[in-house]
Amino acid sequence: MIKIDVDEETLHTVRLTFSPLWETFGSLGILARYRGEVPAPYTDWARAVRRTMPAGLARNLVGVLREAGVSRFFQGFVPLPDPALDTFTAELDRLRETKGGMPGRENLHSLLMRYWDCAVAPYWSRIRASLEEEILLRGRTLAVEGPEAMLGELGGRVLWSRPRLTVPYHQDLDLEIKKSRLLLVPTVFSGGLRLLVEDRDGVAMSYQARATGRLRVLTAGADGHHAEDRLALLLGKGRAQVVRTLELPMTTTAVAETLGLAKSTVSQHLSVLTGSGIVWKQRIGGSVFYQLDQSGLALLRQIG
Repeated sequence: MIKIDVDEETLHTVRLTFSPLWETFGSLGILARYRGEVPAPYTDWARAVRRTMPAGLARNLVGVLREAGVSRFFQGFVPLPDPALDTFTAELDRLRETKGGMPGRENLHSLLMRYWDCAVAPYWSRIRASLEEEILLRGRTLAVEGPEAMLGELGGRVLWSRPRLTVPYHQDLDLEIKKSRLLLVPTVFSGGLRLLVEDRDGVAMSYQARATGRLRVLTAGADGHHAEDRLALLLGKGRAQVVRTLELPMTTTAVAETLGLAKSTVSQHLSVLTGSGIVWKQRIGGSVFYQLDQSGLALLRQIG
């Protein structure tokens, strides 16, 4: 368990950002943790990756990290995310610069790039869109209701009780952050490991993005096998796909990017679903978000 005491000054520096590199390490942690069948919601993704990834790539990568003295895979090795570096290549380049003295570094960087290409890159546009939506919604709470309200809604057994943030972790840690900054990093591969980074610029911590529950949608088609889809028989394939993406609020653009559908097609589906009363919509700033209401959730539970 991590217990982080946050002073008043730091509390008002809380910000959110995503990190392709952090997602990559989280996904690698999942494959390393589960040698056999990987539990939901990562099952289909893991099957697809293990089927297509070169033999031994993940094992070799974990081995190089251990040889380099990186305990628990990545602690003390992963850099603090920089919102200005929002691509895997940019983050990997910075890793080269900051960790250039590590043994076997060139092999490590090569393995990381190969692993990214196989395991995360094919799904990254959908994952990124979901993380951007997460940050937009959390950011609205942060701006309108304040940092304490936002911290209190993180979920995933992350608890806020002023001045302490309590977070599940593989070991007990007590931290005190004073006159610094706290960066929160939502990840959909949070089931692999929780990342915590401290440096002179502040503290960064990963937490479970709400889109984690939709990972099967974000990596749609990963397993290549499809059971009979009763929801598609009822609503049509495209509309059923839209319904499954809306357990969490999303914009038309985000739904279209997640499913690989035309924005005009998604708009038509959303219009029908909203008119039928199973989806509600709400404007937040310049964006309109859609989400299943209670009847939509009930439909999904019954036949989805």
